[in-house]
Amino acid sequence: MSINKLGLERAYSRTAPWRKKTTLLRNTFLNELWDAEVFVKCEQEQVIGAFKIRGAANFVLQLDEDVRKEGLVTHSSGNHAQAIAYLAHQFAIPARIVMPENSSPVKVENAKKWGAKIVLCGPSIEQRMDAAAQVLKRHCGTLVPPFDHEWIMEGQATCAMEILSEIDGLDIIIAPLGGGGLLSGSILAAKHFSPKTSVIGAEPQNASDGFEGLRTGKRVESHTVSTMADGLRTTVGAVPFEVIKQGVGDIWLAEEEEISNWQKRILRELKLVVEPSSAVPFAAIENQGNKIKGKRIAVIISGGNVDL
Repeated sequence: MSINKLGLERAYSRTAPWRKKTTLLRNTFLNELWDAEVFVKCEQEQVIGAFKIRGAANFVLQLDEDVRKEGLVTHSSGNHAQAIAYLAHQFAIPARIVMPENSSPVKVENAKKWGAKIVLCGPSIEQRMDAAAQVLKRHCGTLVPPFDHEWIMEGQATCAMEILSEIDGLDIIIAPLGGGGLLSGSILAAKHFSPKTSVIGAEPQNASDGFEGLRTGKRVESHTVSTMADGLRTTVGAVPFEVIKQGVGDIWLAEEEEISNWQKRILRELKLVVEPSSAVPFAAIENQGNKIKGKRIAVIISGGNVDL
């Protein structure tokens, strides 16, 4: 793994004009509920409503200008699609995005809003990758991976870097786990800037390939999922998995009913609109009370692109 402290610092500087330093919210309700000091990182405040702008910007900004002008191609269930569509719009270049047929309609429309051309495909990661390869054959452009690349991971690490710059003595960072870009980036940020901070992944019980991969030591390359957390339906990428396997503190699971309940509870108690994927860490924490009691913890809300 070639990602080092200098690489993270450069990604932080490089992406600064393209990302918002989002609110780090301290909430009395959560403190009392879990008997801990809880901070909530509000990535739904980003211009595209999710953390994905961080990794996408770090990747696109490192492309040669002539290469970038040929356009961008990606595959995504939604938030990365919106990030690429937004960046392509800002650079006035074409974007072609493969999205699963079961993507959130809101996320599809948001990508279209920025002028991207959408290609729908089957729900599996294999179908997404195959469709993206076909798009690349028919058109010029650069494939921007949604999570399985060091530049993406460096960009996503800036979220945890912001958290660590604001909180001294943080015990735990908890991030949702889908493709693994955010979780692996958070692990790398903690490793280089706060080694005593443990990083925990949160995953739906019905899409627990990361949990299974950590248990066996072998990445799950394909699985069947059935979860409302649409942003977490993909399998963990090969590059993020190696970082997660070596550096994650644990992976906690959440049941579907708990995810649904927490999505509503966050709206009611924190007054925040979040998508189901963002509710997964809260639902996973619910069954881990003894592990966070008395701790200083930060929970990353990954996005707020939800169909009301």
